[in-house]
Amino acid sequence: MKINYEQHTPREALALYCDWLSFMQEGRDFFPIYEKTRNVMEWYMVFYPLRTLLMGAKILGKAEYSQIAESYVDKYLTEQLPNGGFTSTYRRQPTSGMSKADLHNVYIHQNVNVADNGSNVLGLVQAAGQASANKREEYLAAARKWFDDYLPIWILPAGGFNNGLWVGELTQGPYTCAISTGAAALSAFAAETNEDEYAKVAERAISFQMEDWFDDGRPVNYDPYNSTERIALNDYGHSFYLLEGMVWTHFASKNADFKRRVEERLKLWFFGEKGLLSQWWNSWFNYMVMAVPWDEGPNDPMTSRRHSVRLGWELAKSNGILHGFIYYLNNIEDNKDLRETVEKGIKYLSHPLKCRMSGVMSDVDETYGAFAVQSTGFAGLSLAEYISPGIVFGK
Repeated sequence: MKINYEQHTPREALALYCDWLSFMQEGRDFFPIYEKTRNVMEWYMVFYPLRTLLMGAKILGKAEYSQIAESYVDKYLTEQLPNGGFTSTYRRQPTSGMSKADLHNVYIHQNVNVADNGSNVLGLVQAAGQASANKREEYLAAARKWFDDYLPIWILPAGGFNNGLWVGELTQGPYTCAISTGAAALSAFAAETNEDEYAKVAERAISFQMEDWFDDGRPVNYDPYNSTERIALNDYGHSFYLLEGMVWTHFASKNADFKRRVEERLKLWFFGEKGLLSQWWNSWFNYMVMAVPWDEGPNDPMTSRRHSVRLGWELAKSNGILHGFIYYLNNIEDNKDLRETVEKGIKYLSHPLKCRMSGVMSDVDETYGAFAVQSTGFAGLSLAEYISPGIVFGK
């Protein structure tokens, strides 16, 4: 597909993103996603591109985009397990044709986890909001089964979530990524169905996450896989997920006190000494810091970036952080400096040559393009929210 490498308007850029995603899907069973030259088929890596296609269909009036997204959602639903869970990997084996031995093998060898599938179920709920009446009910029923039968198993007494089954192992302790995606999905479901009890579960999870925070603006990153020490969250990947979880829960909540606490934490996180905006460099995030991390003093806390976060995957998710900034500006506080920064970021994401630097519409078979499909999906989230405020949240 030929790409015109010049400055576009946000709307033109979103159309280009959707056309490129459609092109990358042609003749394939699954989007091309490579990691270390290996083609991987992970559901959690394609649901953000699918959400961009759904929003593109709505903004640009092109039903063919949503048809591609729904074809993936339909396949995802065929793999829902009897307990309501999903595997993070595309198994290419519908659950209806599996024996008890097959199911047992899935539970002991695959990832039936919360973090990855929380973001998938969020996409499932968004697809329900744009689907026909029959499909809407089917999609919401599958999401409800995940919320009612699977997710409660992993809710911790203090309110956060752990990550469910990871390669057959029961995970221990809270996981910020699971808390974030689980809360976002719950909130989306509550907003779509007007069932407030799901929003209250999300509020409790995000409240747990907000209890502990560094004074310099950085959240605490709960990560049972790497360390039990107090970790400062500073990588763009986990930052994206937590930001999405917080703004979605703020959007769906009817609890004024909870919303106020979210607003206070977001303000500290954005504008604090080492908060998100301290990592912004001119037109975009300082992605070079991922390759050569900032020096840290001997008494500084361990950071999430020092835990070997994959460079391309972190870059991909950085493209979605803008949508949280836009939500904050339109629903919490219209900060002049933040708005000017967002304008720079949107201009960056609307120039196909510049945003290739963070993977958007880059070459999927090259090392730097391993996360191209995902990068384009995250970036589309930001462009769509800028073009049509509230569309990410179903407005």
